[in-house]
Amino acid sequence: MKGKMDKVYIIGEVGPNHNGSVETALTMIEKMAEAGVDCVKFQMTDPYQLYSDDSFKASYQKRNDKAKSVREMSLSYQLKREAHIALFQKCKESGVDYVCSAFDLESLIYLDEHFEMPYYKIASGEIFSLDMIDYISLQCKPIILSTGMATYDEVEVALNLLNRNFPKDITLLHCISNYPAKYEEVNLRNMLSLKERFGCKVGFSDHTVGNDCAIASAAMGASMIEKHVTLDKNANGPDHKASIDILELESLVSAVRHIEIALGSYDRQFSESQREISRVARKSLVTKHAMRAGEIIKEEDICFKRPGIGFLPIEQDLVIGHRLIVDIEKDRVIRKEFIN
Repeated sequence: MKGKMDKVYIIGEVGPNHNGSVETALTMIEKMAEAGVDCVKFQMTDPYQLYSDDSFKASYQKRNDKAKSVREMSLSYQLKREAHIALFQKCKESGVDYVCSAFDLESLIYLDEHFEMPYYKIASGEIFSLDMIDYISLQCKPIILSTGMATYDEVEVALNLLNRNFPKDITLLHCISNYPAKYEEVNLRNMLSLKERFGCKVGFSDHTVGNDCAIASAAMGASMIEKHVTLDKNANGPDHKASIDILELESLVSAVRHIEIALGSYDRQFSESQREISRVARKSLVTKHAMRAGEIIKEEDICFKRPGIGFLPIEQDLVIGHRLIVDIEKDRVIRKEFIN
């Protein structure tokens, strides 16, 4: 098996961490691009189409936001749809992809009509939103599907729905839908099970605190990593405390890029510096005493010493029993041109 690992695609997820401010969102794009992400991702929805009157908050949302209802909370952190035009342009100027997850069909269609996004990102909670799934299944664009909360059977149903018109380029993201996710919940090896079971590319949508799990996923072969980012972990809002800040993002990108280099290829390779060490650290066949041309080399005439520039000890059968064609002093490496 040959070939190097492809570059890990790193997504900085803004989500609601702009707190409804276009200026904050633009600043986040700039800082995240400087940190080295490949993509800055946003979210778009109409809270009246997303939430019914019976909707309620998750526990982490209750802890991290003081709004009276989940719909009020969502409304307070929304950007107007038109604001995304400036965000798209800023991403373009900053050299990163703009992507936005839609949480209702109207938002999805708006995004499709106004922006050239490289792929659709389907959030874990939208895996069975048939109106959006039906729409996406008719498009040719690649798909990233988060699998938080989904069983294998449910992932299979979603894949069948998305592929029912023609096969799609789909990446499955292993995801734990808790903010923050605990280490004992992460079960990172399941990312590899998803790859084997469904034959898709896989990645990791990381909701843990810190970078350890995201870095580990890169070492395990994740093709994509998504991580929530904030400018201020102490800001009011549902996702800030489960996000990393810009300094941590820089550290994450640096670590992942180092891992890409370190993983290398599946081939056994040796750099010139390793070859130099081999010559220094390995042993060769060396004379125990001075010998004359014409002598037959016997086992008792040789020993094993550094450097490794002659016959290796395991090659002694190529030397013992052969005749010297030159004089050799004591304690010298026996070279191939010294024997016949």
